[in-house]
Amino acid sequence: MDKKTFFNQMAATWDQHFYTPGLKEQLETLVPLFHLHPASKVLDVGAGTGGIIPYLFRAIGPEGSIWAVDFAAKMVEIGREKYKDEPRVRYYLSAVEALPFADEFFHHIVCFGAFPHFADKPLALEEMHRVLKREGTLIIAHALSSQEIKQHHMGAAPVSQDFLPEETEMRSLLESAGFHVLQLIDRPKHYLCKAQKKS
Repeated sequence: MDKKTFFNQMAATWDQHFYTPGLKEQLETLVPLFHLHPASKVLDVGAGTGGIIPYLFRAIGPEGSIWAVDFAAKMVEIGREKYKDEPRVRYYLSAVEALPFADEFFHHIVCFGAFPHFADKPLALEEMHRVLKREGTLIIAHALSSQEIKQHHMGAAPVSQDFLPEETEMRSLLESAGFHVLQLIDRPKHYLCKAQKKS
C-alpha cells in the first residue's frame, strides 16, 4: 500500500483515532507557542481533516484566514465538509512539493504532525519558503518527540520509514532552504521547530 492510499483509508476515522482528548489538551498549550499574529494568513500543510484549525483560529482571530493543504483526497473531502460554513478556511488538494499559491503570500506556515511524511523534504521546504512572506515563520510541530515519532510510525508499514531528521540535519535543511532557525525543542510529547524566512 502506498502512503496516499494509507491516508485516504485512515481519513474516515482520523479525528477519532488521532485527535484524542489527550492531544487536544496538548494543543491548548502547544499552539500558543507558535506565536501566530492576529489577522494573518496561515498555510496549514499536511492539514489532514483540519483537526488543528480550531486552535489556529484562536491565535489569528476573526480577521485571520487559513489555507489548508493535503495530498490525500479523502482527508480534503472531510476537511471541506467540516469547514463548509467557515469562510476563513480554504481547502486544497495538493502535494506540499508543488503548492498552488503565489510567491510571498503567507505570514505563517504550520506543519503539524506531517513533516516526516513529505516525500522530498528539501523540495517541500523550498516550496514553503517560496510562498512565505519575508520574515514570515515556518512552524514544524508534533505532540511527540522525534524518537517517539519513530516508535509510533514503526507500527504502520506505509509510514514506517517516515522520521523527523536529526537536529543537525533539520537545521541544515532549513538553512539550505533559506530559513533561519529560531528555536528547536525536542523532548517527550513535544517537538517544536520555528524558523524564519531570511529577509
